[in-house]
Amino acid sequence: MTTKFISATTGAESLLSANPSRRGFLAFAGGAASLLLVGCGADGNPAVSAKSGGAPVKGGTLKFAWLGAPESIDPQINSSFAGANFSNNIVDRLLFQDRDTGEFSPWLATKWEYNDDITEYTFTLREDVTFSDGTKFNATSVKNNLDQFFNGDEALGILPNGKSYLGPYQETQVVSDYVVKVRFSAPNASFLQLSAHSGTGNISFLADKTLKSSAEDRLKPENVISTGPFIVTEYVPKVRTVITRRNDYTWAPAALGHEGPAYLDKIEFITIPEASVRVGALQSGDVPAAFDILPTDEQVLTAQGFELTARINPGFTLGWQFNLSLAPTNDINVRRAIVAATDRPGFKKTLLSNSEGEAHSVLTDGVPGFADYSQGALKYDLDLAKKLLDDAGWQPGADGIRAKDGVKLQLKGTGNILVPDARVTYEATQAALKSIGVEVEIVFDPRNIPAEQLTAEYHLANINRGRNDVAVLNTQLNPDRGNGAVIPADFPDRARIVKTFDALDTATGAAQAPLAKAVQDLIHEELVLVDPQFQTSQVAAAKGVQNIYLDGADRLLFLTTWVGGK
Repeated sequence: MTTKFISATTGAESLLSANPSRRGFLAFAGGAASLLLVGCGADGNPAVSAKSGGAPVKGGTLKFAWLGAPESIDPQINSSFAGANFSNNIVDRLLFQDRDTGEFSPWLATKWEYNDDITEYTFTLREDVTFSDGTKFNATSVKNNLDQFFNGDEALGILPNGKSYLGPYQETQVVSDYVVKVRFSAPNASFLQLSAHSGTGNISFLADKTLKSSAEDRLKPENVISTGPFIVTEYVPKVRTVITRRNDYTWAPAALGHEGPAYLDKIEFITIPEASVRVGALQSGDVPAAFDILPTDEQVLTAQGFELTARINPGFTLGWQFNLSLAPTNDINVRRAIVAATDRPGFKKTLLSNSEGEAHSVLTDGVPGFADYSQGALKYDLDLAKKLLDDAGWQPGADGIRAKDGVKLQLKGTGNILVPDARVTYEATQAALKSIGVEVEIVFDPRNIPAEQLTAEYHLANINRGRNDVAVLNTQLNPDRGNGAVIPADFPDRARIVKTFDALDTATGAAQAPLAKAVQDLIHEELVLVDPQFQTSQVAAAKGVQNIYLDGADRLLFLTTWVGGK
């Protein structure tokens, strides 16, 4: 049997041999190019995001404001954007993924290999890594974490949070103290990228004490123990989370160009839900940096000397996924009409900032395997939307709302309060749909609605899932995995649909590109499973905050950040 071998000497493997990631990213950038280029140094090294001024200064506390908050301090539970950004600073990954090229290089693992049918991955680990309680990180640590991530622990109240991400996970075998083999019952090409992923559904390595703690006990900072450059020292849910530097941290990925512990003493994440209050806190100096900046505030802050850093959040574009088990969105003409009535180019021209982008696919532009549907299945065409509804038998009523067989064309949808511009694009689509006879009621904070109720009552569910890999489509929409479009068990050709999604995990490199295209064709042209809205991510930082770094999943990593300088 032959294997694919990556050594610590060469230190890199690309997702695609002809990688479209950089081509797609720069082709999209347009007006955002000046912001995006801030994210790389002159030599292309991704060590700098916010402008660096002089030699790094050690020490200080950075107060960082954002709209949301981690729902937990347990990295394996967090499913929100804020949660992933926080936890990215207390955990490490097996591999590091370059945010521009998509290439992998060593981190906790010094080398890795996988077999021909992509069912076994073998990792050789660093031998100098410890958890913050002083215990060793080794092959047994990898096994215990993957087992619990996939299986959960009912007695501890730990859910199987990793089941949809690990897919056909079978077992982890401890080969020796620092060599581990991860086995799958079917091909799993996406596992390599998952080993470097820092967004939702990431593999976070926790100490045995944490793994043996209940879900409730994992809300206490002293019980959240990992290998990362910071440790949790304070957690006030929905208010404040504080992380403190680990002074013995010496295993940063070489690709970052940083040795030793982080520069900052502490980072205080502060939740400020109101956009005007967040901006006011920046302008007054109460906080020197913040996420979730509205387009209307970007020019103002730039004029006031704030350094803006922006990168597209790779993965699933923000938008709606349709509920195919519920009428009338089980009618493909209704789904096509909604997509045609969504003015993605108009959003970019009138609603979004330079740092945000038009959606061209269910995938964001930089993800390897991305295909552009903006002139095809996603083209804005109100006349077509009306015709589709006419042809499907939905006739306008006296009040302007269409009806069929005595039933009005009324839909329920969910929005996203945790993305600043989601409301304006959803409301614009809502208005456009009303103009062609479709009434949509939107609940912008659906977090307290039970999943069963969402499936039974809501036709449109907001989605925005980050991952720099086409596998995000498999995880979210495969009927046998996430089934985000609620495809019924008796849906025509369901087995073929599952097979098309599953095929993504059977190939790597250039061989995966046509499989990615086939899945996107299925989503946009054949089944119409989603209605993409836009791509976004942004940071505003004051002068004196240096090297705010957004990684390959567009998550904050404060290892190289420092305060001071000009």
